[in-house]
Amino acid sequence: MSPSRMAGDKGRRGRFVATSIGVSALLALGCVALVSGLAGDPRASGAQAGRPAGAAAIAPATAPGPATPDVVTPTEPGPTNPGAAPPAESPAAPADPPAPAGPDPAPVDRKGKSDQELATIAQPVAAAVDLTSRKAVRGGVSATITEMTAVQGVAAGIGEVAGPAIRFKVTVLNDTAAALPLDRAVVDISYGDDEQPASQLSGPDPTAFPASVAPGESGAGVFIFAVPLDARDKVEIHFNLEAETPIATFAGTAPA
Repeated sequence: MSPSRMAGDKGRRGRFVATSIGVSALLALGCVALVSGLAGDPRASGAQAGRPAGAAAIAPATAPGPATPDVVTPTEPGPTNPGAAPPAESPAAPADPPAPAGPDPAPVDRKGKSDQELATIAQPVAAAVDLTSRKAVRGGVSATITEMTAVQGVAAGIGEVAGPAIRFKVTVLNDTAAALPLDRAVVDISYGDDEQPASQLSGPDPTAFPASVAPGESGAGVFIFAVPLDARDKVEIHFNLEAETPIATFAGTAPA
């Protein structure tokens, strides 16, 4: 090889080596800069912690503060609150007791009156009592209804019709100082809302009042009257001692 060619080859090798050194230096400087930039980038630190680079940073959790109690506003019951219980109803006022029966009417004053005048005067009727109660007829005289039973009435007299009937005893107590006549005493019955008069029957086993009752004693009579079975819820028994005395009335339900 000629000396001039050898010199040219050496020059080219020197320029190549210098160029390689310069490129290496530039690459080293770029790596240093890249490492420095990654160190200052918070996203790079996140990537080093296992989070992909570029992922959003997660804000630290805030410690919970003390719980604030809920404020509950009381709701007044009323028409606008369907869940509220209705107010308790006030107890109904007790019904007024029935008015006591007034005093019995006064006896008929027969003094100085003719028979025609007395015929125009209606005999007074006393306030009714229960069938089982004792009723004062006049001063010292009282009457009681006992032994009432349902029977089959016996017809023996004119116009009588046998059929369902009630049988009962009327006992009259004479608590006066004189004998009490009972020969004029009359007993009758009415029933139903229209006070239909009942027919007296001959049996079974009637007993008439005694003619009179001694002071401090009592006398009784047994009577049978035809009363339909479907009309025994409203029965009235009337005891008429005499024309001057108000008629004693016993009212109630007769046995069927």
